[in-house]
Amino acid sequence: MTHQPTFTGSSTQFAQSLVCSLRLLTQLETVMLEEARVIATRKPDALQHVVTQKSALVVALEAETAKQKQWVESAQLPFSNSGVAQFFTQFENAQSLNEQWGQLREIGMRCDQLNRANARLIEHDRKRIATLLRILKGDDTASTTYTPQGRTASASSRSRTLIHA
Repeated sequence: MTHQPTFTGSSTQFAQSLVCSLRLLTQLETVMLEEARVIATRKPDALQHVVTQKSALVVALEAETAKQKQWVESAQLPFSNSGVAQFFTQFENAQSLNEQWGQLREIGMRCDQLNRANARLIEHDRKRIATLLRILKGDDTASTTYTPQGRTASASSRSRTLIHA
């Protein structure tokens, strides 16, 4: 006869942890939407505030996830989708736990997409600023600017940098 190790806590504890994670992820998603808005407005002070909020939520979410991982692994199961699904089978409310886990994964994927989109926005701004700085320094040979007469002039035909003009 094989003995299946079980979670030493209750399904209620795990469910409470899932609810906490759902709340944190929902807040993270809201903050990340705000981050996208702030990136678009180019307000560094506001962005710093949002990044601080985001970091605090990520730390709290990581702590909650570490508890969940420990509980699943204490039942000698891998902390993976299949391991978590198997972990839930030992509880009467397995269906409810699976639904919450699915919601958690769904919101997590949306947060990942938002994070990637925000990173692309930041990278685009970084490149734009770097190009502007090169133009101001006179180091940008690839860009075209305009002469006082309104004609285009390549960087190689300019004799002075904007700073020296």
